Formats: sequence, C-alpha cells, structure tokens
Amino acid sequence: MPVRALLLPLLLLLAGAVRGEPFMVYATHDGFPKYYEQDGEAKGIVVDITRLCLDEMQLPYQFKMLPWARAYSMAERGGGGVIGLSLSAERQALFDFSEPIFTERIVLLVKRGREFPYQGIADLKDKLLGVTIGTSYGTAFDEAVASGAMTIVGFNDTRSGLAMLLRERIDAILVGSSVDIDRLAAGHLDLPPGTFVALPVPFKTDSKHMGIAKSLKMGWFLERFNQCLRRGQADGSLDAIVYRYTN
Repeated sequence: MPVRALLLPLLLLLAGAVRGEPFMVYATHDGFPKYYEQDGEAKGIVVDITRLCLDEMQLPYQFKMLPWARAYSMAERGGGGVIGLSLSAERQALFDFSEPIFTERIVLLVKRGREFPYQGIADLKDKLLGVTIGTSYGTAFDEAVASGAMTIVGFNDTRSGLAMLLRERIDAILVGSSVDIDRLAAGHLDLPPGTFVALPVPFKTDSKHMGIAKSLKMGWFLERFNQCLRRGQADGSLDAIVYRYTN
C-alpha cells in the first residue's frame, strides 16, 4: 500500500486528537487481572499490553471501563476499539481484529462439592451455565447455544455469577483461568477461600484481541498495533506484564 494511503488515516486520527477526540479503548471493568478499574484508573494484563503499544505508536487514546455489554456495544457502533474480544464468525463480520493480546484457558467454575464429569460440550447438555452478558467464547460455543446443546444464563459481572453459583441457581460459570476468584469475591460475598473450584478439563483456550468496527476502516492502525505485539513477544515485554499480575 502506498505510504500516502497509510498516512492519511493517521493524520485524520491526529486531527481528531487536536479537537479533543482521543481514540477510545473500551474494556470491561470486571475482569481482574486482565482488565479492571481501580481508583478510576484502567489496569490489568490486557490493558497494560494495549497501553504499551499505544504509547509506542505515539497516538492519543483514552480507556473507558464499562460493563462488558456496553463496552462491546460502544465499539460495535464505531465509538472506538474494544479489548478483550474473542474470535467468532459472527464477530469477524463486524470487527477487524488484532493479533492475540493475551491467551488463557477458559474453565468451568463450580461450587465445591457440586463437581461433575466434563470432557466436552456433550457433557453440558443438562447443565445451566452462567456467562457474562454479551460474551462469546468462539464459534463452537455460539453453535452449541443456538442448537440447544448448551443452555446459558447471563449476568452483568462475574461477582453476580458467583452469587448465582453459590445459591446453586446455576451449575457452573465460564471464566478465564487468570481470574483470581477469591480476590474477586472478597468484599462482595462472605465466603471462605476455596468455595469455588475449576473442573480439571478446560472448556477451551481463548485469546483476547482488540476489535475495531469494520466501518472505521482502521486496518492500518491494527497492523501497527500488531507490529508492537510481535516485538513485545520477542523481547519479553509482554511476558513481564503478565508476570507482574500473576505472581
């Protein structure tokens, strides 16, 4: 692509910043340690990796931490980018995706004492699963829900899902393996550590991406972002961020 064609959208973005319009980056406020808000500041593994690359790109930006459904909706309407997005066929029709920012296992979390055998989606036929409203865990997940092979109930944030799990209203919730459940429950649910346990076989491996509505035509932006991710993987910068939050 000619250099001039690459420079034009960059200049338009910078012109927007001059008018007080930084690039908005949306994320959920309830996903420790991947993304969360503390004292009004966006933090987390995915947030800090994104911040590292946007700083390197020297482009003005602003994080906005919201309930996941709102964060997704704002990005879908072209209000900016959203981080923490999992790939699915439906979403790929709406968004341009970055390369993976962070990859983890998605596990089935249950109340201790209510464990059940699990090897694959077929074992969930008669179970009621909790998921954050607006979340997709990929095409296989979407197809299982659509076909009735899996029944889900939505909640606004993970703490609400834990409360439902505690009251045995649902059988399990889907959650990232990086999430510190005991910390998340502290101050919200009066529970001893270890009240919940993850089943040994993970539901899937899930990568989190930045997604930008195709209508914004910002593939050039994502390519620069991807270049930073590759450098960070090569020089250990990304691993250092993950280590800081998980050790």
